[in-house]
Amino acid sequence: MVYEIPLRFDKNTVFKRMHISKDSNHYDEFERVYEQLEQEIPSYSIAKGSFVLKKATNRGRIHKGLSEVSHLVYVVITLGAEISCFSTSYFEQKNFLKGMMIDQIADQLLFNASDDFYHIIREEIYIKRKFSLTERYCPDDYVIPIQNQATILKVITDNELNIGIGLTEGYVYKPLKTMGYVYGADKNIAIAEKDHDCEFCSNFKCEFRKIILTSKV
Repeated sequence: MVYEIPLRFDKNTVFKRMHISKDSNHYDEFERVYEQLEQEIPSYSIAKGSFVLKKATNRGRIHKGLSEVSHLVYVVITLGAEISCFSTSYFEQKNFLKGMMIDQIADQLLFNASDDFYHIIREEIYIKRKFSLTERYCPDDYVIPIQNQATILKVITDNELNIGIGLTEGYVYKPLKTMGYVYGADKNIAIAEKDHDCEFCSNFKCEFRKIILTSKV
């Protein structure tokens, strides 16, 4: 099944990622562009997600944290191709501010969609099917090889879930604003307290990680 996830983004996070503050030169222009894009973005993006619960095998474990579970939950989320084309069109016009801001909004949309999709997955897997979930494991976070993105996508497509996602030779999803990850699932474990904890994520260059951890200080 393919689920549609509501779009969610906010100015404060976008501006923090772009290092824009009220003291910045041309702040009024940044704010004007954001307000314009806030109205336009929903026409160029739709967040969709799919997941599959599958019995784990002894081969090809993605991460040692998944070595003891009976099942895996494979997940993909995408914003589609239009939002990247929207951003690229402004770069081609040399309007770098709009191009960069659209790209930052798209990253936030994808990050928020993954957080919101967890509640749907939890309802279906934990509440209805009684499988507790581990934390999220995502390829290319400096611990899990990016090649596992192919494994995740294959499980989704093998289950005839046509979500319009492909893969490059370098194991990058296309459309670009796409994310794939895995949960462990088992009826004999305690459910993880959090879907994803930025404090323990090994992707140290992630801007969302920096923003979230800074807000805790």
